[in-house]
Amino acid sequence: MTKNIIIKTSVQKRFDSFMMHGRVLFFSAPCGFGKTVLADALLHGQNVLRQSAADPGCAIPPSEQDWDILLIDDLQLMQEEAGQQALCELIRSSPEHRFVLLSRGVPPGCLTAFQYTGLMTVLEADDLLFDEGDVRRLFQLSGVNVTDSEINGILKESVGYPLGVAITARCMSPDKPWTPELVARVFHEVFLYFETAIYRRFDLPVRRFLLELAPFESFDLEMARMVSGDPRAGERLDWIFRYTTMLRYDDCQRFHFWSGFRAFLLWEMEREYTEEKRKALISRGGLYYELKEDYAHALECYTSGGDHSKVSELLVRNAELHPGMGHYAEMEKYYRSLPEAEILASPSLMQGMSMLCALVMDYEGSERWYGEMQKFAEHCDRQDAAGKQARGRLAWLDISLPQRGVNGLAETIPTVFRLLTNKEVALPSFSVTSALPSIMNGGKDFSEWSKKDDLLYKTLRLPVEAVLGRDGVCLADCAIAESKFEKGADVTGRMLSLLPQLNEVRNRGTPDMEFAVSGLLARSQLANGQAMDARRTIEVLHECFVERGLTRFLPNMDAMLCRIDMHTGDLDAADAWYREKAPREPTHLNVMRRYQYLTQAMVELADGRPDAALLTLAPLEPYIQNCARIIDGIHLNVLTAIALRRKKDERWRERLTAALDAATEYRFIRTVSVYGTAVLPLLEALDWDGDKAWRKRLMAAVRTQAAFYPHFLEPSLVPGEELTPTELQVLHLLCADKSNAEIAQIMDVKLPTVKTHVSHILDKLDVKRRAEARTAAKKLRLIPDDL
Repeated sequence: MTKNIIIKTSVQKRFDSFMMHGRVLFFSAPCGFGKTVLADALLHGQNVLRQSAADPGCAIPPSEQDWDILLIDDLQLMQEEAGQQALCELIRSSPEHRFVLLSRGVPPGCLTAFQYTGLMTVLEADDLLFDEGDVRRLFQLSGVNVTDSEINGILKESVGYPLGVAITARCMSPDKPWTPELVARVFHEVFLYFETAIYRRFDLPVRRFLLELAPFESFDLEMARMVSGDPRAGERLDWIFRYTTMLRYDDCQRFHFWSGFRAFLLWEMEREYTEEKRKALISRGGLYYELKEDYAHALECYTSGGDHSKVSELLVRNAELHPGMGHYAEMEKYYRSLPEAEILASPSLMQGMSMLCALVMDYEGSERWYGEMQKFAEHCDRQDAAGKQARGRLAWLDISLPQRGVNGLAETIPTVFRLLTNKEVALPSFSVTSALPSIMNGGKDFSEWSKKDDLLYKTLRLPVEAVLGRDGVCLADCAIAESKFEKGADVTGRMLSLLPQLNEVRNRGTPDMEFAVSGLLARSQLANGQAMDARRTIEVLHECFVERGLTRFLPNMDAMLCRIDMHTGDLDAADAWYREKAPREPTHLNVMRRYQYLTQAMVELADGRPDAALLTLAPLEPYIQNCARIIDGIHLNVLTAIALRRKKDERWRERLTAALDAATEYRFIRTVSVYGTAVLPLLEALDWDGDKAWRKRLMAAVRTQAAFYPHFLEPSLVPGEELTPTELQVLHLLCADKSNAEIAQIMDVKLPTVKTHVSHILDKLDVKRRAEARTAAKKLRLIPDDL
């Protein structure tokens, strides 16, 4: 018995169960998973009859022979029905015997009945993959010293593939470092093994079929036919499934290769196919996705295939399908990959580049592309369709570019309305809310219009709805309701008239407006102390949008639910959102996610981490200033003021004053009052000489919110209880299971000093035992999750 065989505990348990209660143990895994050596190790000392279906003389033995366990290797090669039936009959008629079957394929259909009745145990590839402990044990048995970081690296590169780990151990013995060169050598050896043991044994049509599907992470039968051009693609897939385990199901219709085998196929393809042929294959995949209108995957294929004309064509089509600003971030790399000449020839692409630059805060670049489209339009005849398209897209940018603000927009919209009426321009669709639960704070901030909302509602409602088309259905009614809501009015009556319009929005409008109406309803419910109703409103919409595949709205819905959780004191749920879904990308600001950034800063404040909140908010400042984001600016200043005051930084007064000055100019109440108990002590401590009547209304609204949600944004560690730098150092060592004596030695301080620090830490974390301190520290993110 080989000493370096690793038998996983889970595999040993299932083998023991098989020996006690089962009849058949079926190993189903690709080559290199150690099926044969593992079976030999498990069966050591047993009375075993060994056979291989690869042997021409292989035959099912009679039960009378002297054997207790029959082991058949390479069972996938037993293709004759007579042999399979004979094996099944032997299993049925010999209850005193056991059967161990090794195959590179899945269990044949004739054995299914044994599996359903619990008589057959199946060990698949995933059951045999090595974990960290297995890798460590193998290297110990091989006499190779490895560090924890090397083990993690080996696991990442090998994905736990036993052969890859074993070759790595051999290559590192004796005392060779784990380097990129060694990794490349291991991969080369594994691939040569695959080539000899598997690939070269396949028929040439199967080999060609495998190579031509390798560039794609997943595929279905239709894609397999289109990419390979093989009319027998269905038979090929069936054969691969039947006699190998290299292909896996994504779902009932889509498949993907086992990752290790796909890496080999790509390596083989590099050797056998020219670059031109590889690109042609990938472009065929692009055509498949294009016909499915899956433009994201089609663009990925055409870009990899170097087909820039198809990329530009699809970007134009995608912009029509996904209007407004929602698609630009995910499509940015494809826009950037286009030659400039390709962009200059298309008004749609110039519009896209202008908006894309605006969204990454490159306002100079945005105006440059706007200017290029103006030149394009000037050189076109008035009746030229391309010129008409360019003029329409210029009008679209006049209305949509965020850095332009809303000054002059009240004049622009009627002008565009007349051009539309005279059929002088045709406008692409808009996305008026930019997937945010707010009209006024969506694609543009319309706070300026809120100053005269009743007048604009009467005079601009019809032109706006005409200019925006589907995007304008219900827009005016929702916008004025939100304007009144921000000013502190009770909008219950307006919501009662809005909600019946949702069916019209679904039929004639856009999901953006459906989200805006539902978001306003949830916000008004929350403001009225009906947090559970607000949650239900968003959850129902979330379920509905998931069913309809409207995934671009989901991140902001999740952020809204997180805010509701913070209002109701469910900080565990808020922390879960923070860990799993918060942007947490201060160096790569995506302005379309600003609602999520603000929510992230709220969670950080609730967790008692004002410094983290300030870091999250800081990148929003230039965007808010350049694009006149009034409401975003008020939220930013209020949150910044709360964070600064918790740090005992007197600049909080300046930031809160700025928030109040802006809010009072627009008569906004809710924009500040939503922070309730978190902002109340700041307002009471601030000597602000603004509008006294407005302030009185604000304070009443703030106190109402504080009564509804008394613990909103309340820090887990109140000011004065933050851990000192020394206490944080002690906490890290304490959570690393260091004793007080060890901590004293590491920090070079006396033992009583450590005990005092530990006592203070437990008090501040409101726990009694050291074990509880670790849990509390992780929840407050005072230590890493993996400590």
